[in-house]
Amino acid sequence: MRWDIAIPILLMFATMFPVAYLAVRRSRKQQNKTSGYYLGGRSLGPWVLIFTVLASAASAGTFIGTAGLTNAQGYGWVWGAVMQVPSAVIALGLVGKKYAIVARKLNLITFTDFFKERYESRVVTFLTSICMVIFLVAYMVAQFVGGARVLESITGINYFLLVVIFAGVVALYTAFGGFLAAAFTDAAQGIIMFVGGVALWIVVLTAVGGFAEIETGTKALDGDLYTLPGASGFDLSMMISYAVMFGLLLSCLPHVSVRAMSYRDSAALHKALIIGPTLMVVFTLGFGAMGLIGRVMYPDAELADMVLPTLIIDHLPGPLAGAVLAAPLAAVMSTVDSMILVVSATLVRDLYRGFVKPNLSDKAQSTAGTWTSLGIGIIVLVLALRPPAFLQHIINFAIGGLEAGLFVPLILGLYWKRGNALGAILALIGGMLYYLLAASFFPVLAFGMMPVLMATVCSLVLYVVAGFVGPRPSHRAIVKFWGTQKAIDDLRTV
Repeated sequence: MRWDIAIPILLMFATMFPVAYLAVRRSRKQQNKTSGYYLGGRSLGPWVLIFTVLASAASAGTFIGTAGLTNAQGYGWVWGAVMQVPSAVIALGLVGKKYAIVARKLNLITFTDFFKERYESRVVTFLTSICMVIFLVAYMVAQFVGGARVLESITGINYFLLVVIFAGVVALYTAFGGFLAAAFTDAAQGIIMFVGGVALWIVVLTAVGGFAEIETGTKALDGDLYTLPGASGFDLSMMISYAVMFGLLLSCLPHVSVRAMSYRDSAALHKALIIGPTLMVVFTLGFGAMGLIGRVMYPDAELADMVLPTLIIDHLPGPLAGAVLAAPLAAVMSTVDSMILVVSATLVRDLYRGFVKPNLSDKAQSTAGTWTSLGIGIIVLVLALRPPAFLQHIINFAIGGLEAGLFVPLILGLYWKRGNALGAILALIGGMLYYLLAASFFPVLAFGMMPVLMATVCSLVLYVVAGFVGPRPSHRAIVKFWGTQKAIDDLRTV
């Protein structure tokens, strides 16, 4: 084992537990235990807010999957990843402002709480919950695989053992520390990602002789790596698809948008909107483009996803390599902890409390959330024992499924008063069904673009038509989402 590389990573793992302990102590001071566990009492400042949003959005796909696909298929995948740059601004601006105001008015805690209150339909609540659980579990599997692969490249220890260790650390600090543990560790991990990305560019580009040498070397191996669409398939329609999928639609992902409920005040939100794009440029461009460098250095690499970790280990001094390798691990951990909490909240509050035991107490919900989070981590661990060939493919599939089902009923539910339960049901079912058919069985339905784009159009059409032909939302729903706080309070006294 390379201890000079492993020690910085072990130190990162070690810091997660005292952070989780501090989060537990702070959460205990919250009057509402459930809100404290899942939202941290809505107390995040600008730096923690933006890092927890970006760290949740930037995953193993950003740091490992994109580099692997760039290595195998060319530069088009870098352009695809860069489409994430405006995602934080859109998530906090388009969704966050309105979403947080409504969440505070109505004391919403989970992502599904919005759908429950807006559409007043148990069917909508159930469909939203199922959509989230299925696709987020698939997403988390890919994250655990990415983390274990990085550790495998460093230690040489068996992949299966590493999955158990890695998943165990994430599941434990998330289960017992809750949202604040996830948010505080996300902030620390986000700093690691940023510094790691900058260090990687400076040191590795210096070692290989700069962009000119990379271009010369890769063109000598395969000139199509710089050709669009090339093997990556990035023609104009695909670029538009990725801009929509990773720029606009990313704002509806539950583990990203739920962060919009957690900021302290408007000043924190506005500062985060300014900081976000710069950080995301480093996250996406800094790591994704390294796939081309890996193509020059390791033209015969058997596993493309391992090129970036190998490149870092071979060309950076041990301690610095360990610190930089902590970045993709941090990305994985910060994404998974966010998803575990979202799925846990869905299972405990939206399904168990909503359909099985409506009178579940606040303390019981918090306790159930802890053990459910731990159980989710174990389930995902078991599924991760059989890793996919390319992480980015499974990540794209999971993201697309979530976006196709959730984007339209979330955004139009926030901004269009005529949106109703029928529209939400049709949009959820129609969007997910169209996506699954286009992605897995009938590619022609995608019309040459990413399946999620046309699936979202289908979801939008169904929602709008149902809004005009179906029953109008109740007076209560309109007051709750567009009325004053006094009007909302008056409803509660009726």
